Amino acid sequence: MVLYSGTLCTRSLRDRTEASDAFDAGSSPVGCIYNVPYFYLFFDLEVLSFMKNKKKSPSSWRNNKKSIFAILGDNKKYLMPVIFVIAVVATVSIALTANRRAKEESQNPEAAELAATYEVPEVQMEENAHSEVNALIEKYYAASAEGDSETIAQIYKGLEDTELLKAVAAADYIEDFENITVYTKPGPLQGSYVAYVYNEVKLYDYDKAVPGLETFYICTDDNDQLYINGDVADGNEIEYLRQINVQADVIDLNNKVASKYNEMVSADETLAEILTQMRSGLQVSVGEALASSEASSNAAAAAEEASAEEAASEATSSNVTVVTTHTIRATDVINIRSSDSETADIISKTTKGQEFKQVEALANGWSKIEYNNGYAYVKTEFFEVVGEESVEVANEEQEETAASDNKDNKENKDNNSTAAAATAKTGKMKVTDSVRLRKSESTESEILATLYAGTIVNVKQQYANGWSKVEYNGTTGYIKSEFLE
Repeated sequence: MVLYSGTLCTRSLRDRTEASDAFDAGSSPVGCIYNVPYFYLFFDLEVLSFMKNKKKSPSSWRNNKKSIFAILGDNKKYLMPVIFVIAVVATVSIALTANRRAKEESQNPEAAELAATYEVPEVQMEENAHSEVNALIEKYYAASAEGDSETIAQIYKGLEDTELLKAVAAADYIEDFENITVYTKPGPLQGSYVAYVYNEVKLYDYDKAVPGLETFYICTDDNDQLYINGDVADGNEIEYLRQINVQADVIDLNNKVASKYNEMVSADETLAEILTQMRSGLQVSVGEALASSEASSNAAAAAEEASAEEAASEATSSNVTVVTTHTIRATDVINIRSSDSETADIISKTTKGQEFKQVEALANGWSKIEYNNGYAYVKTEFFEVVGEESVEVANEEQEETAASDNKDNKENKDNNSTAAAATAKTGKMKVTDSVRLRKSESTESEILATLYAGTIVNVKQQYANGWSKVEYNGTTGYIKSEFLE
């Protein structure tokens, strides 16, 4: 399953307002250039006339009480031609500008298409308004619940292999998708839609349905058949999708579903544990499937190489061991710890997409990685395998490496307190996921509040046992340090 973050797609209201302001700013000086000098010219003439006649007739010029409107009225025979000239100049300027733009667009149709593509309609989402779109979505979710990779690939064009494998693996946990509601907005291309699909996921090991929201870009192919487009390369389409995804009604829907989901997870530890196990299981399943796929595609080549090198391998097999390492990529911001424990010191944090060399995937759910010319540990479930490397290592060298690793692990554990003191941060920090604020440093202690992702707290102190003392809305309590960044 792919949830496009609201991170897809065209010109914002602010941009259009700025363009309008720019046009107004460009037209305003035209009036000023022709109007102001003439106005002051006639005003000065009247004043001079008044000053000359003041000595001759004290009652002249309407007893010195003439208003500005009277002045304009007296001089309308001068002002009307000026106003007429201004109107003519403005009309000619607008006509010339329009003709120039039309000529430029005719000479550069790509630029015209670009400008047109950026127009994003300000329309409200429609609920279940297109039966053909609903049918496509229903077919996709039915295939996802059954783990039907062939149908998913047929409907969802451009879906990455890892996401397809994840969708198939998720069928082991998902019984069905219920209460599907499709909200649509017009897409950038003819016959396209941006669909926001609310659904409730029924898990095998949980009796309640869990709410969710996914975004799909739906297009029409050459045979007038709808499909989900997961391979958008055109910059105009991407910008359109990004802009429409931040419209007010879309954000409101996303916040509503996210709030419902967070409340459900925070109120039920069993559900939170099931979802954690599901994420971990999917990570393992996808990794194994990728490895199996790569092994199958390279089977013929590997067989030939094995046959050619068999004699040499037999001669040296007793002295050489093949060690396989993987390159793994962080799927979120994750704590890097000094040992394979949630109570170990936090050395640093990953960034999303950061890659590491995985030395070993431990059976307890942790991965040993190379970090800063040494070794550190991260939770395997938050990483995906993106590469593999096999090297031959002499047995003596491997024994020395193992001894060195054991020594490093011992030193890391002995220096936990020192590392914590050097790296622990205090002050304003952000909560990265839904977490409970507790009265003491224990998951069994009283719950003071529930904090959601993005909440800002004041960190008073971080402890070596993996807990942090924080202040939130005047309440002081404790949360796990791994949920802070």
